[in-house]
Amino acid sequence: MRFALMIAVIAALGGPALALDVRLGPGLSLARGSFSTGGGVTVATELRRTAQGGTALCGAWAESESQSVYTLGEARRAVAHASVYVAGRRIASDLGFMPKIEPRLDYAGAPARCVAVDMPWRAGAVPEVFLPRAVISAGGHNDGGQSVHFRQTGPGAQGEAFEIVPFLTRQSRLVRLSPGATVAGGRYSSGGGLRVAAEIVPVNGRAHLCGVWSELPGQVPQTEAVGRALLREAHATLGGRRLAVDPGDLRRVRARDDYTGAHANCLDTGLGWQPVLARERLRLHLPARVVYRSTTPEGAQVIRFAPS
Repeated sequence: MRFALMIAVIAALGGPALALDVRLGPGLSLARGSFSTGGGVTVATELRRTAQGGTALCGAWAESESQSVYTLGEARRAVAHASVYVAGRRIASDLGFMPKIEPRLDYAGAPARCVAVDMPWRAGAVPEVFLPRAVISAGGHNDGGQSVHFRQTGPGAQGEAFEIVPFLTRQSRLVRLSPGATVAGGRYSSGGGLRVAAEIVPVNGRAHLCGVWSELPGQVPQTEAVGRALLREAHATLGGRRLAVDPGDLRRVRARDDYTGAHANCLDTGLGWQPVLARERLRLHLPARVVYRSTTPEGAQVIRFAPS
């Protein structure tokens, strides 16, 4: 009721020119666009009823943490050029009023901003965001001939840019995993899953967490880029102590039944090496959570990850 009253005041004072900060609900809709060089943008929207029987459009957007040099600033431009439709009718354009937020797996509860739109309230109406295609670079002599495009497809803000430096960082200090490596994993409710293998190894007198991870067969498009983001919410413990490492920085490899001999990269735990550490129990804790949520005119889809 408080939200509806505040939106009514906004509409009376000037409509879309004024905005209200809220939190997105579970019935949100997602639109995702990606660059041909990797990385992209995700827009989360929902409709809410005003006290006067009108409609408010609420939303937020996020872009990939890493971007190609060709696409810096292009995500914000894509949002500014976006339009929102309901049942084929355009109700809004230029979504620049929406706040930029950090990428996340589940946008329910994310901070958002609302504006009143010229549309009577209809229960069950679903907003559909259209992100127009764009040619960022036509591939001329000044940019090495690389053509860069933006399209409404792919993983959106979960996508990673194709950059050399992060790739080399993840591949540095490779070691082969031993038969005693700890393995953990889980499955998505839509099919497929995630598996990670790691162990504690001495490197230059310090204890390192060395490991790899894989996406398991059976993925749907909505979960194909979720693995690394899910690992960033995971943690490792050694003898009950939480290690100061980010499992999301581990090396990705193809799925296999046995990770013995797999080439793993190593993360410094901040602990000095002691032989007793090799005998302490290493555990990899993966979170149980919603990894994708979106509503379309065809219905709602919620995908969950459950550790095994």
